[in-house]
Amino acid sequence: MTRGVAGAAVSGVPKLGLLSVLVVEDSAFIRTVLTATLRAIGVGTVHAVTSGAAAIRFFEGRRAGRPPGAAPSAAPVDLVISDLVMPEVDGLMLLRWLRASPRSPDKFLPVLMLSGAADRQYVEQARDLGATDFIAKPFSAQTIASRLLFAVARPRRFVLAAGYFGPDRRRTDKPVALDCRMTGGSEILVVHSASKAAGIDRFPVVYFELPNRLGPKIGIAPKGPVPTLPPDVLAAAEQEILNRAGDYASWIAGEVEEMSRRIDRLVREPDAVTGLLAQVNRAAHEMRGQGGIFGYPLITQVAKSLYEATRGGVAGAVTANEHQLFKAHVDAIRAVMNARISGDGGVTGQQLLASLEVAKRKYAKTDGNGAGG
Repeated sequence: MTRGVAGAAVSGVPKLGLLSVLVVEDSAFIRTVLTATLRAIGVGTVHAVTSGAAAIRFFEGRRAGRPPGAAPSAAPVDLVISDLVMPEVDGLMLLRWLRASPRSPDKFLPVLMLSGAADRQYVEQARDLGATDFIAKPFSAQTIASRLLFAVARPRRFVLAAGYFGPDRRRTDKPVALDCRMTGGSEILVVHSASKAAGIDRFPVVYFELPNRLGPKIGIAPKGPVPTLPPDVLAAAEQEILNRAGDYASWIAGEVEEMSRRIDRLVREPDAVTGLLAQVNRAAHEMRGQGGIFGYPLITQVAKSLYEATRGGVAGAVTANEHQLFKAHVDAIRAVMNARISGDGGVTGQQLLASLEVAKRKYAKTDGNGAGG
């Protein structure tokens, strides 16, 4: 037997049933899928909220309701998985609050950033604000499990330096030639306890070499390879995702129709262009990270193209060419879902992508009037 009730572990299997995770994701559909995936791999407690603002309220609420005698910095969860792009308070703002706010429940809390926008600039922003790791959509149960286990089993030391606080960005295991609280004559202070960091303001660099609390909690040895989950557990989790493919097809059909209506409104309501285009761009961003999860990588490709086409808005009113270009993308997404074109779609998929490229060239802006070449 490899797994018992509620994620209990047997020999060699991490006891994920003892972990508590907070999921921060504004897409109700992906929030449900991610929560189900975490539970399927054995995570014992999964909380889910709809935004960065809701996550902060979650932490503040638990802070207010903390029982007498509890440690002031005790976090109500062991780890956070947060989407990056969300309205109002996004994942980066939440991460900044967790790492820097005096009201943060634990400034060392592991935070895995999740997003369809796996572009270099977003990865760097998340890294520079102290993210533990970055998970790109489309995700799999294997990816979620491996990132979570590595974050718990092998936490990097935290570094406090000019303009940065978070896990060591160098990801190296080189030994530090210092093993005392205060290093006479050195510019580096090594701290071995989060509660005993006196004098850190006198050093330009501080290393927090803190004990790994979560690894031992779930039965992971401090040395040796990071454990993996049994194949049957991962297979069941992957099946949990695939079981929602039908729900995804129904969900995205409604999303595509709403996107189409917004694109048509772009030419009828010039005063609303900025807001409408932002909504289209955001929907395209969500779709680019979701299609591959459910076996529709073509959706990811087309939605990424639409995301880039609508990124940064437009100058003035939407031109006829821009309108047609946006519609061509929506038509391509609709075609994929209507025909249930899974995988790369073979010849049909190649033809669809080729048609989209033709539309992109045909409707490319060449002058201020939007006339194409």
